[in-house]
Amino acid sequence: MRRIGLNICTVLALVLLVPGCFPRTDQALSERRVTEYIEQGGKTGIVGKVFLKDSGEPLEGAYVNIYPDAISNLLGPSMFISLPSRADGSYGLDVPAGTYYVVARKRLSGRPMGPLSPGDYYSEHQRILTTVVSGKLAVVDMPLVAIKAPMFFKKGVVESQTDTGVRGRLVDASGHPVPGGFTTAYLDPEMRRLPDFVSTLSDENGAFTLYLPQAGTYYLGARIHAWDMPRQGEPYGRYGGDNPQPVAVEKGTFVEGVTIELLPFDGEYKPGKSRRPI
Repeated sequence: MRRIGLNICTVLALVLLVPGCFPRTDQALSERRVTEYIEQGGKTGIVGKVFLKDSGEPLEGAYVNIYPDAISNLLGPSMFISLPSRADGSYGLDVPAGTYYVVARKRLSGRPMGPLSPGDYYSEHQRILTTVVSGKLAVVDMPLVAIKAPMFFKKGVVESQTDTGVRGRLVDASGHPVPGGFTTAYLDPEMRRLPDFVSTLSDENGAFTLYLPQAGTYYLGARIHAWDMPRQGEPYGRYGGDNPQPVAVEKGTFVEGVTIELLPFDGEYKPGKSRRPI
């Protein structure tokens, strides 16, 4: 494998700001630019290892989040999210060519999203920036430290596991599992906005768990990432298809066996129509 250096380009798009967490200024965080690459069968994306900063020990079970911009101080829903890091700390995810900020987090709860609590691990308040080049893998190693104070995201994540929710699977048109996606839940059938709740990341079998704070009627969608409007060809689905079907959830129970089919999005993408997660 051959390592290559490259200059960094300008960054993209917009992400949610989480009020009250950190100052919204470029001086709030230090920035580290990574310009290391490997070639691996023409793949395009980001790979690396997650490890403890103090000891260098690899960290299993961490999630790596990819943001197109740092306006949010790298909090809230990300554009892409990896599967959990392996026992040797390694991770990898396919992303299109572009410039991104890379963040790693490991919650003791095992969940891929939600508030960080004391004892969880994160990649500090530094901005790690890399440019992904078509046909190459950017190598981004992530040192993590234990967090000492609570951090909170915007709405959309139940802060702890509950006894109420939905379990199911994400599949493609052939019925094969879709890993690395998540289910979005809405309190009304208008599903083109920031979701009210999101599930755990689907595993290798496409299985997800959606924890909910209370009983109610919910409308479910599914995506690989929650950034902007779906683009042509992006895996996208809604429970009930074109006519979303409500799911009634009772307190203290889980609705089991919900299957959401993700198909290539064939609607019209309108740039700037939704600059927020949808």
